[in-house]
Amino acid sequence: MAKVLWDGVVVEMDIPDSPPPTEHEIRSERNYKLRSEVDPDVGNVLRWAALTSEQQTALATYRTALLDVPQQSGFPSTITWPTAP
Repeated sequence: MAKVLWDGVVVEMDIPDSPPPTEHEIRSERNYKLRSEVDPDVGNVLRWAALTSEQQTALATYRTALLDVPQQSGFPSTITWPTAP
């Protein structure tokens, strides 16, 4: 039961759970994370060279973890997103 404000009155009503994300939606989110969080540094030689070896390793590890999301057990209904460095 959820409380919803409707025309100035608080009403309790059942709100159905949203359906789980599809495989396509999860892959799209993964691809977005790769494009926005990884590719700007990995795909740019000057930016990559400016990173320390620890930062390069962390970014490479994160990239690999994102690419491995579809291989997680429970995919696509259960996902553990890696943490960005």
